[in-house]
Amino acid sequence: MSDQILGIMFDKIDQYGLTEIREELINVMSAAVYSNASGYARYEIVKLWDLVEEEIAKQSEPPTEEQLSLEHPEMFDEE
Repeated sequence: MSDQILGIMFDKIDQYGLTEIREELINVMSAAVYSNASGYARYEIVKLWDLVEEEIAKQSEPPTEEQLSLEHPEMFDEE
């Protein structure tokens, strides 16, 4: 895994505001550095990347009519 891939991950995480995943990624990387567990870290980072992609896909989906009505009830007021 290259530094470039990690940089892309951090850019995507920051772009979509995935702060919990960012903290988990930092924890995994710290654990690998201090315990020499690079195999474990690579496995966990791949899992986190999958999670990042899932979260991005969720954020990219347009809201349903129900979500819109809950967030913006004034749009659905019938007079």
